[in-house]
Amino acid sequence: MPEINSDKKSQVSTLRLPIELIAELKKEADYEKVNFNSLVTKILSTHVLWGRYERKVGLLPMTKPFVNAAIHRLDDKEIIILAKVIERETFSNILRFMKREYSINDFIEIVRAWINVAWMQHNVEQNQDSYIFTIQHDLGEKWSLYVETLITELFYDIIGKALKVESKRGNITLIFPIE
Repeated sequence: MPEINSDKKSQVSTLRLPIELIAELKKEADYEKVNFNSLVTKILSTHVLWGRYERKVGLLPMTKPFVNAAIHRLDDKEIIILAKVIERETFSNILRFMKREYSINDFIEIVRAWINVAWMQHNVEQNQDSYIFTIQHDLGEKWSLYVETLITELFYDIIGKALKVESKRGNITLIFPIE
């Protein structure tokens, strides 16, 4: 996994939280097999990267069965148009609302935040010249087409570089160049 935030320093802060909330977070940390601090850092980071903007930019939560049924009613051409025209412009505006300029690492962190809130599994590896970002989902080939088209278009709009994509069934591999 890339060490995207490795240059950031940490600071000890004291928070007053309800006992019940701490107990639930500790249970979640045990379930996720991470320590309490890592879980809280992940939750707060997701909020800072994504959550605080959701309502401001008009994102809506949808159930997986709804999204799956809706996307499978579209043909491939309609999905590409949806991703390239409507969604690309919307997400491009969202990203520009969140921050004016992005590095490749910033872009990957935003994609990771979106993938996390969308409950898709993912893995990021780094080799000498690229980040290999693999997304696994169970929404079928049409969802893969949507995600790969949207992210490829956004990457070009925001970063100005091409993105290599490999897709098989429920797996999408995005290969981001290292800056």
